[in-house]
Amino acid sequence: MNLILIKPSDQSKGDGVVDLSANDERSKHIRAHLRKKTGDTVSIGLVDSDGGCKGQATVLERKDGGIRLSFSKLEPCPALPEITLVLAVPFPARLKYLWPVIASFASVTRIVILRGKLSNPEFCETSALKPSVYEPMIEKGLSQGCRTRPVKVDVAVEDEDVSKDSLERLGLVGNGTDGIARIFLDCGDEHETPPPARDVVLEQCGEGSATIPSAIVAVGPERGWTEEEANMFVKECGFRSATLGCSVLRVDTAVVAGLGIVSAALDECHKRTEVPDCGDSKRQKLGSPETQPP
Repeated sequence: MNLILIKPSDQSKGDGVVDLSANDERSKHIRAHLRKKTGDTVSIGLVDSDGGCKGQATVLERKDGGIRLSFSKLEPCPALPEITLVLAVPFPARLKYLWPVIASFASVTRIVILRGKLSNPEFCETSALKPSVYEPMIEKGLSQGCRTRPVKVDVAVEDEDVSKDSLERLGLVGNGTDGIARIFLDCGDEHETPPPARDVVLEQCGEGSATIPSAIVAVGPERGWTEEEANMFVKECGFRSATLGCSVLRVDTAVVAGLGIVSAALDECHKRTEVPDCGDSKRQKLGSPETQPP
């Protein structure tokens, strides 16, 4: 844990005091790994959909083995770019590995799991798609990435293979003029190679964008997308084909590499514009109408 996360459910009284039981993983980490004693301080983050806050909390060791954290003034986190990852359900073991890794990326605010035409139907039944399994893994990723923005998860594998209708219901379809870079990762073929993912992001979220830069990144299953699916994403749903290079990558490698490249490109776009602090404004959410600072 690089950051002790405080969830809304931990703050029952809202008085700047949080009690963690002796069995809470955060208590164990503070006592055994950080070796903190009464009077010491630890770095904490309050998880909040508007961006959250970070600061220091004072430790008080309780007689029952638990930990009490007290804090007063915390600083709001700055506004950051936003990424929605659209992932065709992969091999379950890879998905379990990916949950905390994806959540550690500062810009990822939403993960959408879909069923591709070439997805293994058995994978759609995996326990890795259950909230009781992935929510603790996402929380671990948030802590490792020192993040205080929650990650929303939509699992849409039960009814149908991915389609324009399903993408519309999930708010992922665009027309290329809304300032959101929609990236369809594709290594291309012997006849045509898509542009690099970084170039597509810089083109669609570059200078002149009035909102915090955002992106949607679509990654296929182990057997890839079908030609029909590729045409649907690109020709009907506003996505741009983009490549991570000439290498043929495993799903987990493509996810990490893609998020890293897109995150860096969004950060580059973000630095070119002046953005109000997240403590004083509301940010546009992917798939929802734009909101203006009050």
